[in-house]
Amino acid sequence: MRENFGNYLANIQTSIFTVSYRHVGTNWSYSNVNYEYNLLYYITDGSCTIRVNEEELRPSAGQLVLLPEGTKITTSSNDERFAKYYCHFTASLGETRLFDLIKLSTMIDAKDRLAIEKQFRELLHYASGHNMTSALRCKTILLQLLCTYIESSPLCKFTDTGHSSLEAINVVLQHIESHLSEKLSVERLAGLVHFHPHYFIQVFKTMVGCPPIQYITKLRFEHTCIFLSSTGMSVNGIAERVGIEPDYFAKFFKHHSGMTPTEYRNRSRARPQ
Repeated sequence: MRENFGNYLANIQTSIFTVSYRHVGTNWSYSNVNYEYNLLYYITDGSCTIRVNEEELRPSAGQLVLLPEGTKITTSSNDERFAKYYCHFTASLGETRLFDLIKLSTMIDAKDRLAIEKQFRELLHYASGHNMTSALRCKTILLQLLCTYIESSPLCKFTDTGHSSLEAINVVLQHIESHLSEKLSVERLAGLVHFHPHYFIQVFKTMVGCPPIQYITKLRFEHTCIFLSSTGMSVNGIAERVGIEPDYFAKFFKHHSGMTPTEYRNRSRARPQ
């Protein structure tokens, strides 16, 4: 699941609603509120109190806080002043909210404060920009911040339980890996999870980033490269192993690599190990 989920993360959709930096006064206080977006805070000075369900947090300078959408929170400045960067955003995988699929610690320490603050400054700069690439740069920085958060979070738990599309695609990916030598049609794969073929293609592309046949072709090519460079298996044997007709195999491989299977094998063996 962890390996598949890493592939899924590359296909998450994000939208940014607000990016700001604020010096917060002593009257910052909200009770039992929830938002229709995620909140990412980075505290730069002072501290505050945030109650999430039954957990009470007291984030201070150098700490990040992630509050998934729908989380009920109560906040207080404790009659103190503090400063924070914050970003309001959504993140989803298909029709499923990202943080319904991955559970993370609500608060973490920033391992590199200068890098995090620099990223938030850049995020704030591009969020107010009007250049053609401003929105793309914002998305890139947000994804970098999320990567840092995920990698630094003591709690990092994945789940596909209750998320039918993700469960279905996991079943299909495992089937493809186990039956790569066989004929794998869209109809066969869709039938495994009882999806209509057209709907199956849409869901697969959303989750994996490409249509199923393109994914299978990519996997067959990758496995071919591994077999050619690390085994003495015959070319016909490899073709059968990856599910490609032997008569078409050389053409298939040259189309994707620019060289014949034998040329690739000889070149890979000539590389320093």
